[in-house]
Amino acid sequence: MTTEVIAICGIATDAASWRDMPVTRIVVPRGRTIAAMADAILADLPERFALCGHSMGGYVALQIARQAGERVTGLALLGSSAAADTPEQRAARDRVIGQARQDFAGVADKLAPAMLSRASRAVPGLLADTHAMLMRCGAALFAEQQGAAATRPDYRAGLAAITVPTLIVAGEEDRIVDPGRSREMAAAIPHADFRIVPACGHVPQREVPDVTAALLHQWTEKAQTI
Repeated sequence: MTTEVIAICGIATDAASWRDMPVTRIVVPRGRTIAAMADAILADLPERFALCGHSMGGYVALQIARQAGERVTGLALLGSSAAADTPEQRAARDRVIGQARQDFAGVADKLAPAMLSRASRAVPGLLADTHAMLMRCGAALFAEQQGAAATRPDYRAGLAAITVPTLIVAGEEDRIVDPGRSREMAAAIPHADFRIVPACGHVPQREVPDVTAALLHQWTEKAQTI
């Protein structure tokens, strides 16, 4: 039997962020907390599955692994972190939530280019597609997801217990989540495969799709069960 590969989207992203990636199902997390998002996703998953999480989706994947680790056959964490927000980061999220409720289009205008590397912003159509994806998300979901991310727990203490095949990918020019957070996870998870991608920002699935798909294919082969 082939294991399902579940892709979990990050803040203000949707299925388009995983276009052409080797995944079985794409999920947009909903809920007021990361744990609530994990509960909702777990309720609709098979007995065994592999998880890909992008950004906030990585937080949800780590929460699912904490709650139901015996069901997880592999983890892929892209542009993500295991650390909780600092007080300063929480305050920044509060500010952007307030801004989004007043002028979400203005927030999207700033966030879309911030998500991409300089090289990616020059790719025809990619910046416009990223902006359109943010606008599809809308202010209400953006605020909900930001609030959940702000109150997430710190997962670092449990990383050493992860024994399934784990892929960690970071864009070298990620301005949303410090690539050092990915490096930190890779150092803590036994035998994790860590890849830092040059000329890439926060969304490797869209910025360097061929590279990311190849990495996920290799990881998926290791995460399959019979």
